[in-house]
Amino acid sequence: MRQKRGFLLLSVIILVVTFSYLSISIIQNQTFSSQIDKLKYLEIQEKIHFDNIKRYIDKTNTESLILAYKLNDTRFDLIIKSEHSEDLNNSKITYHITIQSKDEHVTFYQTIIK
Repeated sequence: MRQKRGFLLLSVIILVVTFSYLSISIIQNQTFSSQIDKLKYLEIQEKIHFDNIKRYIDKTNTESLILAYKLNDTRFDLIIKSEHSEDLNNSKITYHITIQSKDEHVTFYQTIIK
């Protein structure tokens, strides 16, 4: 009779440990997947902001207005820097654009030559 109780207790302990491990693994995978989705969303949002900035730069000829451009999104920081270069009578301005998420470490960097 004692052996049956001992075996039953051992079986229950093994089952509890096994299901606990599986539950923790599932929760960790879901959390990791959720974090990846969040980072993908932020990256897509940064690319959308960049496309808007690029259109603005194409339409605007005043460097000071381009450098003063601000995002309407408080989740991101925008840094625009300009660099002047001359190449055989051609004057070029290179804009270095960095868009960075404030909460997560997601950064988008691109240059535009005008």
